[in-house]
Amino acid sequence: MNNYWKISELHYEGISLRGIAASTDNSRQKVSEVIRLAEKKGLFRPLVEEMTKQWIDVTLFVENY
Repeated sequence: MNNYWKISELHYEGISLRGIAASTDNSRQKVSEVIRLAEKKGLFRPLVEEMTKQWIDVTLFVENY
């Protein structure tokens, strides 16, 4: 299962794509896709408490739900 919350957090902390991919056990392509979608949909830091992991998953990839 992808952890889009963690990808977003690490990206906004300035971690490289390679570092995020290694930390989250995802491909760099998947990390890039998540970051691109997060920016497109206005999902920026700071993430607030209401933005649960499930909320982020649905917001980024609604077609999967």
